[in-house]
Amino acid sequence: MGLGADEQTQFTVDTSKCIRCGRCVAVCTGMVIEQGEDGLPHMLPFEHFGWRGCWRCEHCLAVCPTGALSIFGKNPEDSLPPAPPETGEYLEQVVANRRSCRRYRDENVDPAIIDRIMAAMQNVPAGGNAQSTEYTVVDDKDRMRQIRDVAYAAMKEAAAHKRYTSSFDDFYYAKMKQSEATVRKGDLLFCGAPHLFVAHVKATGRWAADYAINCNLATAYFELLANAHELGTVIMSYPSDVLCELAPEAREMLGIPADHYMKLIVGFGYPEIPYARGVQKDRRKVHRWTEQSGGQLNLL
Repeated sequence: MGLGADEQTQFTVDTSKCIRCGRCVAVCTGMVIEQGEDGLPHMLPFEHFGWRGCWRCEHCLAVCPTGALSIFGKNPEDSLPPAPPETGEYLEQVVANRRSCRRYRDENVDPAIIDRIMAAMQNVPAGGNAQSTEYTVVDDKDRMRQIRDVAYAAMKEAAAHKRYTSSFDDFYYAKMKQSEATVRKGDLLFCGAPHLFVAHVKATGRWAADYAINCNLATAYFELLANAHELGTVIMSYPSDVLCELAPEAREMLGIPADHYMKLIVGFGYPEIPYARGVQKDRRKVHRWTEQSGGQLNLL
């Protein structure tokens, strides 16, 4: 027997505002909203959230043109409006100007900026609208230094005995050591980043691979949001391998459970070196159908 909609979702309709357009029915991924004979939307009882009921996507709240629908006790007036038309151009500039930053100023980022980014991170996409990904943020440079010291010491001790992570060997470790004197500012591991972002999840069962991908999606969105707020970022995998394979005590300092998946992590902070412009990469390996191609798939 399914549980009632009111009990699970607090799905409510302001009948004075509802124009009975049926849009909420058309966008309901879980197909648990129906339009009654009176034209008003109703939520059907369902068994579980997800594939057997409501997906918690809140599309019903977002699509209603008059703000007549509420779900989970959310007020439609509290939602952000759509981005203005010029946002596309601005986002293109952010993408063209984001880069791996490996030199940072030795200062903490304004906590208000981090709070804004993490608030926006609640809306990143996830397969099946899974809400299982957890975020760990080191928002204090002194705490970050403590974690770095422990991880670095473990890495250095292992390298002295020719032990490396599964992704490294003598050659790659030597190259990273070389970069320490120039681009990485004395820290081959975290590039001297004063802060760290880690998306992690307990990735088990049928959807384990999807959960891992959700972490990587979150990482990409965080990196882009941080750049939009004029922060420097660097997406890293080697430090993650060090934390998982060589320095479990440093991972414990982050509070990330041993059975959680983590791979791509982001170092961030105020960049030490400003850039004057974006780069001009040539990666036009796009297979695209066009009317002019005469039915052929062209590589643009």
